[in-house]
Amino acid sequence: MYTVEFESDASVVTTLDQSELHEDVEMIYTDGGVVYIRQYEPITESYNLIYMSHQQWYDLLAGYRSPEGSYYLTNKKKGDKADGYRG
Repeated sequence: MYTVEFESDASVVTTLDQSELHEDVEMIYTDGGVVYIRQYEPITESYNLIYMSHQQWYDLLAGYRSPEGSYYLTNKKKGDKADGYRG
């Protein structure tokens, strides 16, 4: 299960472990170009935190379905033939 919340300066996606073995994980996608991923650690009573740029986040998402290799992502503009436009 996951939730999506919109704050004034960020979007927050929280995933809940349905097996209840792990703490929730939050992905905070800020308007300022930073992505934070955090998970509460009950033993230390603090958050484990990773932060990265939007570009790094997109690389991670793309890498999940990519074969082994090195890649650069490029932005597709709406209407590009590569984007499925046949106009």
